[in-house]
Amino acid sequence: MPHLLSRLTILAWLGCACTAAAQPDIQIVGPERLPYIVDRNGSGSGPAVELVRLIARAAGIDQEVRILPFQRAVRQLDEGDTLYPALLRTPPREDLYVWIGEVFADRAVLFTRRDGPPVSEIAAARRLERISVMRGSELHGILRSFGLQNVETNISEDHNARLLRAERIEAWFTLRAVGRATWHELGFPPAEIQHGEAFALMSFWIAGSRNLPPATVAKLRAAYDGLRQSGAYDRIVAPLREPPS
Repeated sequence: MPHLLSRLTILAWLGCACTAAAQPDIQIVGPERLPYIVDRNGSGSGPAVELVRLIARAAGIDQEVRILPFQRAVRQLDEGDTLYPALLRTPPREDLYVWIGEVFADRAVLFTRRDGPPVSEIAAARRLERISVMRGSELHGILRSFGLQNVETNISEDHNARLLRAERIEAWFTLRAVGRATWHELGFPPAEIQHGEAFALMSFWIAGSRNLPPATVAKLRAAYDGLRQSGAYDRIVAPLREPPS
């Protein structure tokens, strides 16, 4: 009988170990994208990071958010066992990931200097000499779809903002909250720039790898719904909204 009990104990322990091994270690990664994700010496902060940390805690997931370059972060998401705090939800991406909850719906606009009229129509955009947009971004694809021939690309929103301030371009195509936050981060006076009406509405979501366990996805979504119902979501995303007039 003692031998039988020992054998059963060992089998039970092995079963627990296998179950534990079957649970993936889920990581949270993303690139810096002001103001949603802010790089603080390799660790993330910002509204999207705060949201994803809260729902990760509810699902028993490690809350550390690592900052990686955009392509590396997306590669991790593609490879599996990953949460991404703020990814634009687009039709080509719809079936590639699981979508946990919306962070914020932002407006794609053309920022220009205040010494000229705001630009709100494609016809007016065609008359500009140079428009800059971040290379390889979803926004670059929007401009291509307009058939504009006066578009140049750059590797960062910082670079685009600096070009606009130096008057080396006439317009900068970006998301409204991203443009405002980047301009502020660089210490440029907000009164120097303006934007017209939106050319598109684009929504950032907390995204997950397709291989996340259904039970984990359900916990994450339930935690997100709880943040919406409690009012915590509104508090967290308040800095992304229109400033008081």
